[in-house]
Amino acid sequence: MGKVLLMVASVVGALAISGSIFVGLNYMVTLAQRKWKPYGSLLGLGSGLTIGFVLGLLTAFWEVEAVWTVVAVCAAVGGLLGAIAVPALGTTEAKRNRITGRMRTAVFFGPAVLFLSFALIVPGLRTAWISLQSIGDDGESALGFGQYSEILSDDKFFSLNGFGDIFTSRLFIFFLWTVVLGLLGALATTQVINGGKYGQLARTALRAISAIIAAIAIAMVLGFIEAVIRDPNQSAIYDVLTVLVSHPVSLALGAILGAGLLAVTIATRVGDGTDTPDFGAPQSAGLIIIGGISLLLAIFSTLTGVIWNNLWWVVAVAGLSTMLGLLLAILADRSNRESIAKALIFMPMAISMVGAAVIWDFMYTRQLAGNQIGLFNSVLDLLGYEPRGFFINASLIPWNNFFIMVIMIWIQTGFAMVILSAAIKGVPSEFVEAARVDGATEVQIFWRIILPTITSTIFVVLTTLIITVMKVFDLVKATTNGANGTDVLANAMFNDLRIGNFERSAAFAMIIFVLVMPVMIYNIRRTSEEIR
Repeated sequence: MGKVLLMVASVVGALAISGSIFVGLNYMVTLAQRKWKPYGSLLGLGSGLTIGFVLGLLTAFWEVEAVWTVVAVCAAVGGLLGAIAVPALGTTEAKRNRITGRMRTAVFFGPAVLFLSFALIVPGLRTAWISLQSIGDDGESALGFGQYSEILSDDKFFSLNGFGDIFTSRLFIFFLWTVVLGLLGALATTQVINGGKYGQLARTALRAISAIIAAIAIAMVLGFIEAVIRDPNQSAIYDVLTVLVSHPVSLALGAILGAGLLAVTIATRVGDGTDTPDFGAPQSAGLIIIGGISLLLAIFSTLTGVIWNNLWWVVAVAGLSTMLGLLLAILADRSNRESIAKALIFMPMAISMVGAAVIWDFMYTRQLAGNQIGLFNSVLDLLGYEPRGFFINASLIPWNNFFIMVIMIWIQTGFAMVILSAAIKGVPSEFVEAARVDGATEVQIFWRIILPTITSTIFVVLTTLIITVMKVFDLVKATTNGANGTDVLANAMFNDLRIGNFERSAAFAMIIFVLVMPVMIYNIRRTSEEIR
């Protein structure tokens, strides 16, 4: 408790003292431009004292003994060096103006930098330092990567067991089929656009692929519902799909078709490039999206552990929220009551995560006896099926995670819809009207004009959601507390923190930081490129 009070007092004291110092330094800058030697010395003294004070105060976070002695020594040394160096540097008028200009900039940005240092950078560095500490059997602390090694070697947190099963699963085989059909759709689209001799056959193939996409989407949704209603991981619809895609005859046909299409693709690459497969077409892109979803489901339903679970959250919530937000943005913009529709969809954003978890917990709840009061179990009971504990039923693992994810998708879809709707409204109307005059359908206008125009906004929404979901904690804590394979990194971090295992808790925090950092860097670089 004493260390906590020391840290709080240090931060508050530093902010109060630095505020008065920066005001005084700003006044000294003004005076130094008039009389350089006396006020330049005072300016250097004040700057050196401030820098030395801050550097000395940072040692408090590393539990250095005699903190205030270190602070005083650093401030004295800094003040002495500043008082000597600043007047000596200002030998000419131009140099003095340059020094005072930089000093004034530092004075104005100083408080913000100090606040960021104490509120973000220093705690981050201290967390990294604690995560590298391990307590040995003898009770002594040692530096190293022991905490990370322990986490990554524990199957509860990270496991590659069953990795080979991914490539034999029906979802992976289904993914391969979507790649083959997606390539077929890309080649057919190119034939239609270029008016090739197989144009009519290509149009027929595209219509067939469109029907296949619709049938697959409906079958996936109905199959999932059937598996939940009947018995977890058992669905007649999925069984039929498995036979269709994994039968030896189907696999042989798929291999022949894939090899033929690959040969055609390579041949077109050798030519002038006009027959290059068009993967931007709705049919081929739709199949690629479905295939990507199948591959990710194959990975995350096979590999277990808290880290894999966290990545599943990121992919499912960020992806589905963005897609649903885009769909609702398009539909809301065409509605006569656009403002009402958007307000209703956006409303869940006003609810806290814990509040949303309580609301949905009532919808999922199961009564062991008597009438069911949960919405979903009431429907199951009405249809004659056995009520289920959607969160705690062990037979639903790992799909019980999805029922928690639905809560966050419900919340974040409104955010995605509002941002994407604004981007759609920013698409130049001249482009859309010109496309309509040329005979483009609404689907073609969306896919070829609107979607490419708002791609940067989609990436912003997606990366924002990824960062948000990577830190998910409230929903898991309020629904299952990580039981039955639903744990995530932030909840594991909190549980270790609560029992006093600060070293492993800090390691979990750093893992979250490392996973989030690439997305943040990508977002910053993309924003910088757009500004330039």
